[in-house]
Amino acid sequence: MQTDTSANPTLDEVHDDIFLLDSSDFVIPESVHLISNVIFSNDNEVQVKNSAPGGLARLFQRFPLIIALIHSFRLFFAADKNTVIMIDGSHPWVWLFTGYLNRLFFFRKRTMFLWDSFLEYKLGTEKRLWFFPFIKIKTAWKESLARGALLGYDMITVWSRKQVSAHAEYFRLPKEKLIYLPFKSNHSNRKRFPEVLCNIPLGKFVFSGGNGKRDYKCLVDAVRGTDVAVVISSTDPKVRKEIEFLPNVILLGAPEPAFAQLQVICYFAVVPMIHSGLKGGGETNICNAMGHEKPVIACCNIAAEDYIVEGETGFVVPVGNSELLRQRILELWNNPDLVEQMGRNAKQRVEEYFTHDKFVRRLLRLAILLGDSRRS
Repeated sequence: MQTDTSANPTLDEVHDDIFLLDSSDFVIPESVHLISNVIFSNDNEVQVKNSAPGGLARLFQRFPLIIALIHSFRLFFAADKNTVIMIDGSHPWVWLFTGYLNRLFFFRKRTMFLWDSFLEYKLGTEKRLWFFPFIKIKTAWKESLARGALLGYDMITVWSRKQVSAHAEYFRLPKEKLIYLPFKSNHSNRKRFPEVLCNIPLGKFVFSGGNGKRDYKCLVDAVRGTDVAVVISSTDPKVRKEIEFLPNVILLGAPEPAFAQLQVICYFAVVPMIHSGLKGGGETNICNAMGHEKPVIACCNIAAEDYIVEGETGFVVPVGNSELLRQRILELWNNPDLVEQMGRNAKQRVEEYFTHDKFVRRLLRLAILLGDSRRS
């Protein structure tokens, strides 16, 4: 017997308003099943079957490409017409292989859902194959390879509204394949991060951290010659090497949970990003800081506006604009009442929209909607 899901939003409606997935009236269809290359908690309202690489893969421990191919085949053949294959794109070869498998004409097409894909990091550099040093893997070749795999998916999530158009244009994909799904505060996942506490009085400072796509030069220029104390955390030696030393800037490398503790006790946070035109970045950092009741100033052209409410939970500054960033930093630095109010607003916004649990629920409901639409 089929479950009546007529009250659920349609995929078109969710494309326009992703928060429709939060409805308490959402009905889980019994006939749609989910399978994934990663393990989901059993506490979720929708159960996700995990398909591991299997015993055969143990024979190829030194060959990750072969393991990924075996894993992709196992996922593919474990699915039937009522199953949605959910691929965590942070496993790059798995999503590539599985996407191509779904395009082979002699295989029956599966319903495919890709999330958390790290496309940009795989496309940005040209390098030679270690086993054939005369051949370069050019960026254009990698773009074509990625596009070929992406065409095998029915739905692909991105972390901001602008990224939908950016990815569709860059990879020449139908816009309907891409959907904005808000990311989350990782620190709100109490299984991985029990309540973060820090009572060490380190004084008044602005905190900024992270490695990927950070523009610390813009931040350093913004606080140059001021009395604003800044703590920057980066664990990447290449990133650390490029940060200019100033007397009011402390550079350190704080892994979790020390990173979270610094967010807890800072005055407010700054997330300075570079712009590539394809992906934003810093979404987790923004949500984490706001979840710790901190206003956030983000230098970002593509993602931050979907998380920060301008003037209420922080500020969004155009990428590279160190002068405006300086103004915003000083505005908060010299206005404790504003910092306190923005911090309360920021925490409330995370609790309402960007917690780990709400992200997972939306993710699974979205996959369920996709499967239900293919079934009907």
